[in-house]
Amino acid sequence: MDIRQITVFGGAGFIGRYVVRALAARGMRVRVAVRHPELADFTRMAGDVGQVMAVQANLRFPQSVAAAVAGSDAVVNATGIFYERGRQRYRTVHVDGARHIAEASAKANVRRLVHISGIGAQQPRTGNAFVESKALAEHEMNRAFPAVTILRPSVVFGPEDRFFNRLAGAARLAPFMPVFAGGHARFQPVYVGDVAAAVARAIADSRTAFGAYELGGPRVYTYRELIELTLRVIHRRKRIISVPILPVRMAAFFAEFLPAPPITRDQLDLMTRDNVVAPGRPGFPELGIVPRTAEAILPMYLDRYRPAGRYDIVAPV
Repeated sequence: MDIRQITVFGGAGFIGRYVVRALAARGMRVRVAVRHPELADFTRMAGDVGQVMAVQANLRFPQSVAAAVAGSDAVVNATGIFYERGRQRYRTVHVDGARHIAEASAKANVRRLVHISGIGAQQPRTGNAFVESKALAEHEMNRAFPAVTILRPSVVFGPEDRFFNRLAGAARLAPFMPVFAGGHARFQPVYVGDVAAAVARAIADSRTAFGAYELGGPRVYTYRELIELTLRVIHRRKRIISVPILPVRMAAFFAEFLPAPPITRDQLDLMTRDNVVAPGRPGFPELGIVPRTAEAILPMYLDRYRPAGRYDIVAPV
């Protein structure tokens, strides 16, 4: 498809910045729609002079969303929050924001709309407010822009991730590594660069319209295995101990009152649920992408957590 101008909402976030980079590398002009454009200046380095620019948009105000969409051939929604604070609520950002983006895209005759969701988001009633808001967001997208392409990645990892970085940080300081519910929950971690490539491929291929793709890496791990992998990469030995989830859930409740909670009850709940691609669901193969393994990528950014930092190149015996 002849797509030249793209608006990326949340383009300064973890996944969004890689989406911007992938689109710019393909010669597209990218408009990064964020609440604070001055904090997104770094995204301009993803392309040539003038190719990437940040614009102000607030998902709570439909008129600002419409202004960010105007003139674009395609739109990507990469917005999301991990916890609620002030006016940044799951309902406001995930649900209402998705509706405003979809409605603005439809009115502006946008040709392609890609929405980044998550595995499990097709289940509207899970008891997890975060997941339920993601499910409602998909509903709003499908209602207002039926030709939307939905991408549902598993746990996304990369240099700025909140998963492996936190595991490695905890391993550096804690006397042991806790697991919940035995650590048997299954995950299929996917590299953020591969998710960004999937976005670019979906935009370029009109056959992905009206579809949902589940994106998982090439291997499924249990939560315990992910901790073991992290410990191997950062050359540390720690006991892995199964702990009761109730006291941790109580601690998460109080942590939610902090300005930036290290964990919430919703996040804790996700650690005990399977997060893998469902059998038969379209994904990377249908997009022509071979995802990279966690073993190949993690050493590139977790090496700073090793006992001697990046210069610690020999694992302990």
